[in-house]
Amino acid sequence: MSTPTLTGDTAQSGESIDMLRAQIDAMDEAIIRLVSERAKLSARVQRARMNAGGTRVQLGRERVIMDAYRTGLGQHGPAVADAVLGVCRGSR
Repeated sequence: MSTPTLTGDTAQSGESIDMLRAQIDAMDEAIIRLVSERAKLSARVQRARMNAGGTRVQLGRERVIMDAYRTGLGQHGPAVADAVLGVCRGSR
């Protein structure tokens, strides 16, 4: 019985699954840090907008963000944007 071989980029570069997963873990840590930073900035914007008499959430701005994620990530972009916006909206 033969051992299955890796195909695609992994076989060509000789990278192991553990190495690739370590890279994914590092990216996930960076994403978490960036979303956390974005949430803090979003809270500052919300406070400033409300102090100026506006609303906490601006739907027009959220549509722009959704479109940017759709353009950048394709069909899954809006789902990612919705998750990020949900984290960054904070509590009322």
